[in-house]
Amino acid sequence: MSDTKPRAGEHPPATILRGMETGFDAVQGTRFEMRENGLQAATGGAYTARIFRATSSGAVAPAMHWHDANFQYVHILKGEIEFQLEGGERRILKAGDAIWQPKGCLHCVTHVSADLELLEIFSPADIATIRVNA
Repeated sequence: MSDTKPRAGEHPPATILRGMETGFDAVQGTRFEMRENGLQAATGGAYTARIFRATSSGAVAPAMHWHDANFQYVHILKGEIEFQLEGGERRILKAGDAIWQPKGCLHCVTHVSADLELLEIFSPADIATIRVNA
């Protein structure tokens, strides 16, 4: 790691992202709505940061899957979510908890609280979701 500061013009300028100015869109076939805060456009698709919130509480039909992403991080902002991980292990995450899921990490959501809000960061922004018959 270098402690040498890059010269002006050697890096892109900082970008302020106004996520509150974008609306939420329903995620078809789920209990979620989502908004992307502009990171995808600002980074040319290298990253995306999305806020998801639940539209209702309850059980979610588990669909085991993994994402073809180099990086996936989920941070719970409010409420609770239950994940089922590979091997059947279930974990409840609450506000302040986070999960990093390496590429190929099999998982699904099994339950959400009505007040759930989470931040999900992916790299690259455009990823495939691969469903697995478990």
